Amino acid sequence: MKRRILTLLFLLFIVFTGGMLLLRENSRKSANIETVEVTRFLMGTSWTVKIPLGGEVNRENALRATDSVFIELDRIEDLMSEWRPETAVSAINSNAGLKPVKVPLELFKLIERSVEFGHLSQGAFDITWKGMGPLWTFGQNFRVPGEDEILEAVKRVDFSKIVMGQDSVFLPERDMAIGLGGIAKGYAIDRAGEVLRESGITDFLVDGGGDILAWGRIGGRQWLVGVRDPRGNRDELIKKLSISGGAVVTSGDYERFKMVDGRRYHHIIDPRTGHPADKCRSVTVFSPKAETADVLATAVFVLGPEEGMKLISQYEETEALIVESNGEILMSGGFDELITG
Repeated sequence: MKRRILTLLFLLFIVFTGGMLLLRENSRKSANIETVEVTRFLMGTSWTVKIPLGGEVNRENALRATDSVFIELDRIEDLMSEWRPETAVSAINSNAGLKPVKVPLELFKLIERSVEFGHLSQGAFDITWKGMGPLWTFGQNFRVPGEDEILEAVKRVDFSKIVMGQDSVFLPERDMAIGLGGIAKGYAIDRAGEVLRESGITDFLVDGGGDILAWGRIGGRQWLVGVRDPRGNRDELIKKLSISGGAVVTSGDYERFKMVDGRRYHHIIDPRTGHPADKCRSVTVFSPKAETADVLATAVFVLGPEEGMKLISQYEETEALIVESNGEILMSGGFDELITG
């Protein structure tokens, strides 16, 4: 239900204009660093794994490690996609209101964590959002749904109704459905990092459609990531971050939206109301785990600045930058430690 857009700077092989002198210098200093970079399309988005070479990490074992990553990502998609009819998630949805579905432990635990996130976020994060169906579509035939349609759709959304058995999941109402798009990609990114570390790779960057996990260093320096200005051009940044040993995810109202009578309608829907959330322009979250950052970026966007920061404070080593609906920037206490330049 969202697209997280962080402009990767990679210390830097892409140089933006507009006075980014420090980044140009980093680019020149890093120009002689040999890397392996592999990009493939999975889970409906582009994935990139980047590994600096040197020491015990040569091109052969780096490529072998990236192959292992993409094999793992394929496996997770086969397990957790709600769009593929043969997956366990699709089985849960097709049996809604009929019977519980036995699922693999890995999926069971992820759904269990999703329900916990739902409670902690006061329903701002809700994997039963899919029960709303095609209420909001942002293609060529976009239209604002009527209030009656929205109220009817929201009746099918309630994570607290999910029945977790010993090894099964049951949606008790026939029109209910779950979608793991707001958490599965973060989980997959974390698994990619685990696969790389198990392969002996300690310096790497994984980019899953703009959700970023950065580990170790490149050329002895931390990885640089740019946070996009939600009302600027794609190459206009509001902050530059230096990160290692964690994930950065951004949710914004600027990737899929339509303007109707001067009002912005976008794809980040408040599952409690059925309407696009309207308290933020973007939310950037840093956390040691991509799964946590993935969920919180959406939940905080829906909750808004005040309640969102309260949620962030419940997670250790987790920070957020919020661009409020009026354009003001609010940061949690430790976020400024990530800022560079």
